Amino acid sequence: MRIIVCKNYDELSEKAANIVASQLTLKPDSVLGLATGSTPLGTYKNLVKMYNEGEIDFSAVKTFNLDEYYPIKKDNSQSYDKFMKDNLFSGINIKPENTHIPDGETDNPTAECEAYEKAIKENGGIDLQILGIGQNGHIGFNEPDVNLNSFTHLTNLTENTIKANSRFFASSDEVPRQAITMGIASILKARKILLLASGANKSRVVGELLNDGINTSVPATLLKTHPDVVLICDEDAYSGSKLGVDIGGTNIKFAVIEGKNLLFKCKIKTPEKSDDIINAICDKTIELKKEYNIKSAGIGTPGTIKNGLVTADNLPFDDFPLEKVIAEKTGLYISVDNDANCAALGELIFGNTKDCEHIILVTIGTGIGGGIIMNRQICHSNNNMGEIGHFIIQSEKGRECTCGQKGCWEQYCSATALVKDAEKAAEKDTESLLYKRMRENGKMDGETFFKALDEGCKTAEKVYKHYIKYLARGIESLVNIFGPDAVVLAGGVTQQGDKLLKPLYAELKKDIRIEISSLQSDAGALGAAML
Repeated sequence: MRIIVCKNYDELSEKAANIVASQLTLKPDSVLGLATGSTPLGTYKNLVKMYNEGEIDFSAVKTFNLDEYYPIKKDNSQSYDKFMKDNLFSGINIKPENTHIPDGETDNPTAECEAYEKAIKENGGIDLQILGIGQNGHIGFNEPDVNLNSFTHLTNLTENTIKANSRFFASSDEVPRQAITMGIASILKARKILLLASGANKSRVVGELLNDGINTSVPATLLKTHPDVVLICDEDAYSGSKLGVDIGGTNIKFAVIEGKNLLFKCKIKTPEKSDDIINAICDKTIELKKEYNIKSAGIGTPGTIKNGLVTADNLPFDDFPLEKVIAEKTGLYISVDNDANCAALGELIFGNTKDCEHIILVTIGTGIGGGIIMNRQICHSNNNMGEIGHFIIQSEKGRECTCGQKGCWEQYCSATALVKDAEKAAEKDTESLLYKRMRENGKMDGETFFKALDEGCKTAEKVYKHYIKYLARGIESLVNIFGPDAVVLAGGVTQQGDKLLKPLYAELKKDIRIEISSLQSDAGALGAAML
């Protein structure tokens, strides 16, 4: 299930209409499954507008509505037949004979149900089904029940549904007690399903949909068995906390977000074995789930993720189904992505680049990692994407890299590379202050190098100038390829602040906005929560 969270109902309606319009562009004679109620009204309004502006054409479209009250006259102001004519059909060029709504006036509802099911099949089945979701999790009029009827059928409405729908009638006494509705199997036969949820009163059931298992007490959870479902909801319907987990080689970090506010964060030591890592994450997640109204969890992990399987060099994961395992153990809706991608998303939403649409995060540590955000979305591909530390910066006699190439950027600009270069320079110039500080410390490290640099060591200055030159060339290459609004730098080296930025800006040959991460090691968990 793909989830799109919109700011408000208007944005939700526009997104849904755009998906319908895309369907009609790809297949002008599409068969649409339509829903009624207050939620799809905005979608239908947008579709009418798009038709009037010449963007879409309904002349070859056929429609089948989910349901109709029974018994009810077609000219009743609350019939779904009249609802569809008033809110969609009268505003577009659809042929009346191509619209289908269960007959609420029939004397033989059983025959009507059979005929309706047959008509759907004879017209090739539904290409795109629009659904709303009831406060008790019903879709169509498929109410919570131990035994859900599979195909189009006559059903009794629950008191909850009668009460919810009474706002459309003069009183609850006028609400019909039955309805003809497509069954769950009928709905699941649609090739694509678009589920809409709006308002705080849908928050609880959206949480149940995402986090509970598949059960007939919340009929909408059966949509999880469908291969192509898009849930579009506004922030009110999706309200609740989100958990972010950032798995590192040393620590696992947790962050609980509500809206865009950080409610809680902590970290635990990363166990050595994969089973212990999973148990530690699940135990902490279940603990936090009980304390906070957590709707979903995102997990950032090192390594590559293909077909839901994680492989990481510095963690005991080899084609490991991380998302599936944690979802099963915690009962939460889980998303998993590369840790650098999560950190980039965290920077975009919570960091110094909240005003940007496109950013590149460069993490400078043992190696160089990165995350690429375009149009406020993580860039993905079928293969590993964002391995920016491994583009070639020096082709002739380049340094050998662990990836098998020579001349990779991280062999010149990672923190590891800086320390190695500093150590070599100190060994060559035993009269230098850099060598003296290394001997005092017993080894070369970043702190030792920058201490000598601050003290005016010429040897350290040469090393740093060389480092900044390659850092600038790499950043310029990324900007030439991706054209971001800003490049964000993170990692231990960036703690130098202006001592890094000033020479870097002086070396850059392009006008580039460079930001040092304000989130640093917290970015991964924060971004994971927002996956």
